[in-house]
Amino acid sequence: MSEPYFWWTEDQREIAKKVEKFVEENFTAAEEYYWKKEFPWDLVKKVAKEGYFGVGIPKEYGGMELGATGSCIVAEQLGRLYSVGHVFVVSMLAGLEQILRYATDEQKEKWLPQLAKGEELGAVCITEPFAGSDAANVMTTAEKDGDEWIINGKKRYITGAGVSDRYFIYAKTSDDPSDTKQYSHLTSFLVEKGTPGFSLERINPLIGFENVPNGYLSFEDVRIPDENRIGPVGKGWNVMMAGLNFERLIAGAVFVGTLKDIIRLLFHYTRRRVQFRRQTNRLQGNQEKIAEIISRYRMGRIFSYYCAKELDDGKEPMINAAIAKMEVSEWVREAGEKAIQVMGGDGLTKFYYAERLMREGKIGEIVAGTTEIQKLIIYRFASMLPDYNASVRMRWNEEVNAPVVSKVDSQFKDLELTDENLLKVIAHDYKVNPGLYMTLDDARDDIGGSRSKTKRVIESLEEQGLVVTHRDRGGNIELVKATYKGLQKAFPKEYYEWYPDWYADTDKF
Repeated sequence: MSEPYFWWTEDQREIAKKVEKFVEENFTAAEEYYWKKEFPWDLVKKVAKEGYFGVGIPKEYGGMELGATGSCIVAEQLGRLYSVGHVFVVSMLAGLEQILRYATDEQKEKWLPQLAKGEELGAVCITEPFAGSDAANVMTTAEKDGDEWIINGKKRYITGAGVSDRYFIYAKTSDDPSDTKQYSHLTSFLVEKGTPGFSLERINPLIGFENVPNGYLSFEDVRIPDENRIGPVGKGWNVMMAGLNFERLIAGAVFVGTLKDIIRLLFHYTRRRVQFRRQTNRLQGNQEKIAEIISRYRMGRIFSYYCAKELDDGKEPMINAAIAKMEVSEWVREAGEKAIQVMGGDGLTKFYYAERLMREGKIGEIVAGTTEIQKLIIYRFASMLPDYNASVRMRWNEEVNAPVVSKVDSQFKDLELTDENLLKVIAHDYKVNPGLYMTLDDARDDIGGSRSKTKRVIESLEEQGLVVTHRDRGGNIELVKATYKGLQKAFPKEYYEWYPDWYADTDKF
């Protein structure tokens, strides 16, 4: 059985046992659907009957109320049933978190019981011919007409297209440039299958997802009641963002269980494959590859559940959710490649699911936000954290005659803030950090004085050609560095010289 973590509740431990048993009993059926290239309706109905679609839904609406952790537990196991896990995850993402956070009480009473029963599948619709990673560039429009909205446009790369009955979409409701600039131009809606003007346009043959339909949707004067609008008008971007942490987490968790199945396959295979009169599990290269897969399975699993715990505790783990999604999908693709290499020619055949895992992992690196987008999110949000932005100041240490990280005050501290003294501060920084500029605050920290006066002195030095500055788009000074002329004026050339003890004096010039 998959290892429970110490912070899981008894209900979460019980659902983990139950869903793992369910998967083991239905593993063969899922493989049969894969080979027949048929959508696994019977299995999906079984999942619904067990109540798994309601794992993250409050009990008052017919769910289990097991939170993000419970959702991860079910996703991890159902991900082992080919296509079923993806259907489960997409249906969960098609409005669950958005409805919980933004829907009215009446909307929750209408939609959440339906989600919990799982009798109707859902799909989330963001991507368009115009909008992919640039999710704000949605061109599908929604115009108000009395108590209704008229929707026109197209959505594409929609997992569950056709088989789903409930489509959570984002449409543009304003062309005002100021609204677009403030991300107040989108609104979110639920559109139901069968609504006049709403149709399936195309099914995409993808690199994977052989029996999970992925396609294009067309909206031609589709009328829906205002009660199908989720969240305030113009707040669609906020609704979209509210679901992304959960979406990225679950998108990663659904792949975790497949890594464990690959480990089982490789242990089974290499014990039975003989080359050069040795079982291939004796080959060090194979052992190393399997060890790497095991390591990534364990790291991906515990990190995903740690992130789920953060969500359940009411936090917004934007960085960690992006990391979980990015790393797990990359590791799955890499695990597939390593498994194929271990198995050789057999790994290339579709009779073993190693090659399938590689293809599924590649899809994981694209859907729910590409790896590149996850990196962008990680960097941008991490760059705002005070913990990562603590100053790392280097000072020249006379004891060791070298620059070291130090919290000691600058030797120029409390000098009068004049052109001459500030130039010395900036020139001295060249001795410590030859390739770096100083920030305005670095200079102030070294000599003292007000920000406005420091700025004026820097501008004076710039006019004299003693420093160069880097300015932001508004023309404000951000960084400053001494010019060669400034270095010469501040100190004699010997001030900047430095040689290691072993360097011979005879070689100096």
